[in-house]
Amino acid sequence: MRMSTSGWVYFAATIFLVVGILNIIYGLTALFNSDWLVFTPDSILYLNFTTWGWILLITGILQVLVGAGALYGQMWARVVGIIVASLSLITAVSILNVYPGWGYLIIALDVVVIYALAVHGDEVAGDVVVDLSTSKAGTQMTDAPSTEKVQ
Repeated sequence: MRMSTSGWVYFAATIFLVVGILNIIYGLTALFNSDWLVFTPDSILYLNFTTWGWILLITGILQVLVGAGALYGQMWARVVGIIVASLSLITAVSILNVYPGWGYLIIALDVVVIYALAVHGDEVAGDVVVDLSTSKAGTQMTDAPSTEKVQ
């Protein structure tokens, strides 16, 4: 059984999973029901809804894959996650004049995600392997090495 040992990486992976699922929903909405989306004349992005829908859908799928990969300690997920969060941060700077509150929130989350994956990414799966098959009934299992001599 493999699992992540870092709360920071759990946080980053969860952010990627949640944002990815939301982007998939928004992408599908833009593709199939554009009446639900509203852009004002102050919007910075001038794309048609089909293009915007495909961008959100592909980005969302990538974010979900990165989130799942980060939970299992995949190096590719850390690298791609840092790249995606960096691009998101740059994009958030471009919307500060239209949506300042949302832009600053996205920038802050992206910085924390980049920090989590870059600094704490080596604390993930592969370091912890749990084998419960050797446990005896009534025996307490610890992580400390045994000092008993085996004869």
